Amino acid sequence: MCSTALRIAFFLLGVLLVCSIASSRASGQTGTPHRLSAASAGRAALSAREARTLADAWVPPDVDVKAPPVASSEPCPLPDVLEWAGKRVQEMVSNLDRFTSSEFVEHQSVSSGGRLAKVQTRKFDYVVSIGRAPNGYLSMHEYRSLSPISPQFPDRIATEGTPILVLVFHPLYARDFEMNCEGLGDWRGRPAWQVRFEQRRDRQNRLSNVVVKNHLYGVRLRGRAWILADSHQVARLETDLADTIPAIKLRLEHMNVEYQPVNFPARHVELWLPSSAELYLDFAERRFYRRHRFTNFTLFSVDVDQQLANGTVLAN
Repeated sequence: MCSTALRIAFFLLGVLLVCSIASSRASGQTGTPHRLSAASAGRAALSAREARTLADAWVPPDVDVKAPPVASSEPCPLPDVLEWAGKRVQEMVSNLDRFTSSEFVEHQSVSSGGRLAKVQTRKFDYVVSIGRAPNGYLSMHEYRSLSPISPQFPDRIATEGTPILVLVFHPLYARDFEMNCEGLGDWRGRPAWQVRFEQRRDRQNRLSNVVVKNHLYGVRLRGRAWILADSHQVARLETDLADTIPAIKLRLEHMNVEYQPVNFPARHVELWLPSSAELYLDFAERRFYRRHRFTNFTLFSVDVDQQLANGTVLAN
């Protein structure tokens, strides 16, 4: 299994495509994106927003079409917001060494005209562990229960790791982004700072890469986050591609991820964990919408931690 902080794998048309945060050790890469030829680099200059067409109406609006309203009278202390949001993400990572949950997946293929097909569903027992990789960045392992009744994922397309997008604000990764505070907005009735982010072109891409046939392509993301003003917890993230990648026919990837507080009375801790992750994808002339929902969270005991370390619990 690839050891990454975030991994999205699409098993499509016999091609393994991996999108990973933090570490690309499994592919033998160091994290430096594969350099496109001059011709393909020119084609890749098309922004993902410009690539949107009327046939993409099934996808939520691009994050840069229109920013949600904010209170213009409230000055945004961006350095403080980012510092505290980073601390909250670090707290999550330090506590989230092991947890289990029930994962519900809803999948719909999308026609060329934007018509969504019948919903396909899956349910998994889901396990994730986060640790420090040898290169100093974070690594994540995901495990899902196997069922003889229900196959792993619909349409032979596996999506993994989408809930960990919040690592955008971890100090290890935040420095690779341009961050701008749009002002004090609202999230579900609570004041929240709206922060727009975009991966910098002058920094190595450690957040999101695509591996196709042993070539690593850097995927630049841009998006918006809602960070609660009172607790500095990241409540919601929305992202889009900054650039399309014609070489692998990746023209659209929109994600929405939400987080919520979960109490663990036995451990006397409250963690903000992913509650849902939505993915809208147009890759290799295939399009689909997929939603992951996470419920019934449980932190492992020491005994179960040891079992997992020995490889005797759930495995992919």
